[in-house]
Amino acid sequence: MVSSDFSMNSYHQLRQYCIANSTREFNARGKSVVRCESCQLAIKACICAWRPQTNISCEFILLMHREELFKPTNTGRLIADIFPQQTRAFCWSRTQPDPNLLSILNDPRRINLIVFPDESTEGSISPSVTVDESFVHSHSDKIITCILLDGTWKQSGRMFHLSRWLDNIPCVSLPDVMTKSYAVRKSHLEHYLSTAEAAALCLDLIGDTQSANLLRDYFGIFNQHYLATRGGYTPETTEIHQRLSAFMDASEILTTAK
Repeated sequence: MVSSDFSMNSYHQLRQYCIANSTREFNARGKSVVRCESCQLAIKACICAWRPQTNISCEFILLMHREELFKPTNTGRLIADIFPQQTRAFCWSRTQPDPNLLSILNDPRRINLIVFPDESTEGSISPSVTVDESFVHSHSDKIITCILLDGTWKQSGRMFHLSRWLDNIPCVSLPDVMTKSYAVRKSHLEHYLSTAEAAALCLDLIGDTQSANLLRDYFGIFNQHYLATRGGYTPETTEIHQRLSAFMDASEILTTAK
C-alpha cells in the first residue's frame, strides 16, 4: 500500500494539481511499478527515510516542462524535498506563465538568475553573469533567486529560447569543474547537468557548501535507489546513507533543544 502521509512541498502540490486537471494519462516505462507516493521510487527502494530538510539563503524556482512532473527520473523534485521553504515549482508555458511566477520575477526585492548552459544562451538577449563572493556581497540586500529550467536538454533549450517573458533576466555562468554523476539519464555533452546538480553548483557559488553537499548526497542516494528500482533489487546501505542519517539525527537534536 502506498502511503499518502508526506509533506506536500511545491513540487507535490503542482504535480497533484496537474494530475487533477489532466485530460490524458501519462504512460512511460516502469508505470506498472508500485511506487512510494512521495519519492516516486519503488516501495522497497524508497528514499524518504533519508530525506533531510534545511533552510538556505537563496531560493530556487523549478520551471518545469509538464512531462517532467510525471517522470520518476526527474531530479528537480529533490531540491524541493530538501529545501521546501525556499523552492517553488511552476509549469512552463510559452505564452501564459503563471501570474504568481511573474510576480516573483518582477519582485524588486529579488535578483533573478536563469541557470542554463552558456552555449544555449547564444543569440539571446539575456546577459551572462558570474556569481561569486563579490556578487553575493554586492546583492546582500536581495534574495538571490535561481530559475532552473527542468526538462530534457532539448526541452530546456526550447523553454529558454521561446519564453520571451524571460528576456533580460541574466544567466548564471556555471564553472566547468564538476563531473556529472547522474546515473539514470545520459547526455551527449559533458557540460549538461541534471537539475539537482545545477542547483548544488549554485549553492557552491553563493558559498553554501554544506547545503550543496547535502543535496549531492541526497542526489547520490536517489541514483542508487533508482537503479535498484529499475533492476528490481533492494539497494545496499552506503556511506551516503550514514552521512544523511547523521545529519538528520543532529538536526532533530538541535530542534528538540530549542
